[in-house]
Amino acid sequence: MSNFKNLVFDLGNVIIDIDYQLPIAEFQKLVPADSGLNFSSIVSYSTQHKIFDLFEKGQITVPQFRNELRQFLKQDVLDSDIDLAWNSILLTYPKPKFDMLLDLKKRYRTFALSNINELHVDAIDAVARQKFGVSKFADFFHAAYYSNEVGYRKPEPQIYEILLRAENLKPEETFFVDDKLENIEAARALGIQAYHLAERDKLQHLLTELHIL
Repeated sequence: MSNFKNLVFDLGNVIIDIDYQLPIAEFQKLVPADSGLNFSSIVSYSTQHKIFDLFEKGQITVPQFRNELRQFLKQDVLDSDIDLAWNSILLTYPKPKFDMLLDLKKRYRTFALSNINELHVDAIDAVARQKFGVSKFADFFHAAYYSNEVGYRKPEPQIYEILLRAENLKPEETFFVDDKLENIEAARALGIQAYHLAERDKLQHLLTELHIL
């Protein structure tokens, strides 16, 4: 067993397989053909419109999010069309990772730390109930810290500080894994032992190398 006492996991492309290209493609179908808009300029892996930042920080509601997006979309687009396009980013939920989380939860203090939004939380909670028989996705951890609930998003230092303070965690005893380097660098600046997961299928390999598994 490692010297870590606390394990903190990002969700997208660490626990849940996601694909940024899918919502871009789905939203592109909802864009007027004559607009000339490429939806990848609105949201992508590396950049996103302020609408998405605000939504991830819980500063706008679901109806406000939909209405803000409508400025880019056809006039007859339904709420359900927007929700389906947005949630299409959530690709698969590899069962071995969830079995692993339940095992790790017995031996460490485990946490989720995710830039997320209300629509995605609802979607992953539904999968947690239907696929895994738990009441909500956060049940796989001792606690989940979601950006839309705490009001900050990675790599803002406040979101890490909220987790450390609320759970009384020592940074040097805390392992954190994320798929985005800027989030890793922000965590390391606070003394957290952070690791960049460049390949989502290598999580178990990383944990084995660090003697966590």
